[in-house]
Amino acid sequence: MNNIVRHVDAFHYWPDPEPEAVGKTVREFLDLLEGPTHIKLSGQQSNRCRAVATLLHGNEPSGLIAIHHLLAQDIKPVMDIHLFILSVDAAKQGPGFIYRMLPHHKDINRCFKPPYDDSHQDQLALALLNKIKSLDPECLIDVHNTSGSSPSFGVTTFMDEKHDALVSLFSHRMIVTDLSLGALMEISDTLLPTVTIECGGAEDDEANRVAVTGLSRYMTLPDILNQRHGDLTLEFFHHPIRMELTESSAIAYGKTNLLRDGVTLLPSIESYNFGYVTPENQLGFVSGTLKGNLTLRNQDGEQQLHEYFELRDEALFPRRKLKLFMVTTNPEIARNDCLFYVVPAD
Repeated sequence: MNNIVRHVDAFHYWPDPEPEAVGKTVREFLDLLEGPTHIKLSGQQSNRCRAVATLLHGNEPSGLIAIHHLLAQDIKPVMDIHLFILSVDAAKQGPGFIYRMLPHHKDINRCFKPPYDDSHQDQLALALLNKIKSLDPECLIDVHNTSGSSPSFGVTTFMDEKHDALVSLFSHRMIVTDLSLGALMEISDTLLPTVTIECGGAEDDEANRVAVTGLSRYMTLPDILNQRHGDLTLEFFHHPIRMELTESSAIAYGKTNLLRDGVTLLPSIESYNFGYVTPENQLGFVSGTLKGNLTLRNQDGEQQLHEYFELRDEALFPRRKLKLFMVTTNPEIARNDCLFYVVPAD
């Protein structure tokens, strides 16, 4: 963290915007942003603050939608709130909220760990970490949408009552992971309580409601770290592992096998998000060998693929009862990130 010194002015600063100045629609609000933006909302207590990051991916708008809604409603926070909106340029492309990141750019939510290079994403990540260290907020939430239609959930790398309480502002589902990918939430161990909130799919109206309700609580409740919020008991999912394509594999989605060599997942696989799959549930097809096309490694780097999945005449099935989440039917995300996460069913 010693080299968090560059690009300290990477963010456009917008203190206390008036409700009439933020545009009538989310798209108008987005167009007002000149690039990565830091919005400060002055609260009733100026000696304390909380932080929010969102739009790390340009195709995940629920956090921005919630911020626009709360700014337009002139919500008065209980303490200073610092809002960081990152992938503005990617979000603006085309009709808006299409690109996860700009072509040939790195995923900024894989850039929050060394080594850092001179790329825009690494330097923007360093600038955000530098801002967070200088502001010293009591906590940070990072608001996302899932890559497919899904219920809401929180993700943390650090399990304690403070992280439980933060997630419970938004959802009763909590994933605890020790995967190290360079995500923003991984600073929890060293800086401050930090969680990722996955509000649900970008096309799901419920995801926007989750973001608005949770952010409103985050801004206005005086004590959010010492008690759980919401009516439901937290449901925990520990140590998920990522199903990924091998470097040479291809991906498609269809009801029949579409590739001579590669993976074809059924379009309906998205319906299994936070649901169970059993050895009776076909997930797709694999042309070629299982290990030649897919990899499923745990946090220790051990290959788990054949423990959890098998091929039957090129059809892909689970070997055991599993719970899947972050299932995507977006081939770009499947290719560059992962197909889904897996946890064994209890």
